[in-house]
Amino acid sequence: MQIRKGLNSDLARLEYCDFSFTVSQVARGPFINNDLKIETLPCAYNKTYELDIQTLENHCINPDAIFLIAETEAGQVAGFITASLSWNRFISVDYIAIESSHRRAGAANKLMAAAHIWARSMNAAGLKLETQNVNVPACLFYRNYGFTLGGYDRYLYNALAEKDEIALFWYYMMNFMSGK
Repeated sequence: MQIRKGLNSDLARLEYCDFSFTVSQVARGPFINNDLKIETLPCAYNKTYELDIQTLENHCINPDAIFLIAETEAGQVAGFITASLSWNRFISVDYIAIESSHRRAGAANKLMAAAHIWARSMNAAGLKLETQNVNVPACLFYRNYGFTLGGYDRYLYNALAEKDEIALFWYYMMNFMSGK
């Protein structure tokens, strides 16, 4: 699997990928010290995120942003990541998505490592991102990668269909002596 710079021509390819996932567990509070109380749901359901193509296009041209693609040896899209420099010198991971048929093959790790390298080149204070408490596999990935749960928002999605979801905010503080 290789990581390369994403191009405008990749945007149409992303629309054919399956980035959905099955929600069978949920993380419950109190969300302190990276402790996630994971609860199995009685009924699993499928969750799909809409891609914001305009945001992805902006990452292609913004010098303070990146758009990276993970591609298999056969040229299939395995996933992508977008990130941008925020006002507080943190790199905001705006999107990270892995195609369902390529999960658990290392794409997420490689994409995050590439974003990490870019963050270092930008002299960033660290990485930050947001996910939902229903995306337990993502939460566990971020925690295992070295992110710290920095906070949550119970009301961020209240106006949406996902009003029962809780936004979780994860931070990775840059340590320039670290091997990651």
